[in-house]
Amino acid sequence: MTLCSGRGALADSGAPQPIERQTRSYAISIDGTRRGSSKAEFRSGNGIVWIQSESEIRINYLVYKYNYTSSGTEIWKNGRVSAFENTADYNGTPYTVKGTSTPRGLQIATNGATSLVNPDVWDTSYLLLPDRLARIEAATVALLDSDKGRLLSGKIQFVGEETLTVAEGQKPCTHYRISGDVQVDVWFDASRRMVRQDSHERGHKVRFELLSVAD
Repeated sequence: MTLCSGRGALADSGAPQPIERQTRSYAISIDGTRRGSSKAEFRSGNGIVWIQSESEIRINYLVYKYNYTSSGTEIWKNGRVSAFENTADYNGTPYTVKGTSTPRGLQIATNGATSLVNPDVWDTSYLLLPDRLARIEAATVALLDSDKGRLLSGKIQFVGEETLTVAEGQKPCTHYRISGDVQVDVWFDASRRMVRQDSHERGHKVRFELLSVAD
């Protein structure tokens, strides 16, 4: 899950001259009640996909308040993440994560601490399905927590072809389930872009659901 605010140095760099440009808006619900929103802008051209996303959740009860924001930029080349930046705030605890491609893998800096991860790592925004995982029956997958920079492990399994009802009508989707260090179900459309995401966070069901698509 990636929930976000603020813009990093990659926000206006690395973006291709867009052959195609699209903005997707999502509703975020927790245990069935809408609590936030998310937006992702996609630009693609010349073999590069550039994604900028912003999300937020705000809960304000008399005896409990919770605010979550996150903002990230991803640059994809040859079907994998080649660079990204993300800033997140978990109810007052900030995180800054930056990834840079190197010959040995993706170098990750999280709040100043650095590590090197598999070049095929998939970040947990799940906004775009990597080419290598499309229609695969099952595979192990290295995951990178987009918000906190933690390296996670999981197994992705193809569940099936399904048609979802979203705000713009019926949309044919491919459903995948990711288990292991995370418990996530994600649905992608024919462009391999996210339509719905269901996850479990601290005992609560969190859903991202597509509201609209604009060119």
